[in-house]
Amino acid sequence: MKISTIIIGICLFAVATMIIYVWGLKKQGDQTKDLMNLLFSNGESKLKKYMKDHDCVTQKEVERLCEGLTAKFPFSQNKAVVRDTKDFTDRLLQYMVKTGQLEKDGKYYKKVK
Repeated sequence: MKISTIIIGICLFAVATMIIYVWGLKKQGDQTKDLMNLLFSNGESKLKKYMKDHDCVTQKEVERLCEGLTAKFPFSQNKAVVRDTKDFTDRLLQYMVKTGQLEKDGKYYKKVK
């Protein structure tokens, strides 16, 4: 083998390693935001499943549904857990009303038909 071939191979290996390392750093930096999005998605799907069987829901019922809700990526030790259910459900219900999934009727939230 020529020395130039070996040097080019080492340089390509170094570039590939650098790209993978930078990609990992970027994913780690966005992990908190992605976990929160996954947590809201889990809460939203749990509420949608509940609303299939019920016509309306109150904030207290949503708090009970979201109690202990977690989100975790596969092969990761980091996870997001709902600690303040009142704050979480406030944001979740506001988001679902804003996106047109629910409508507020007094203290009740109903499905949009």
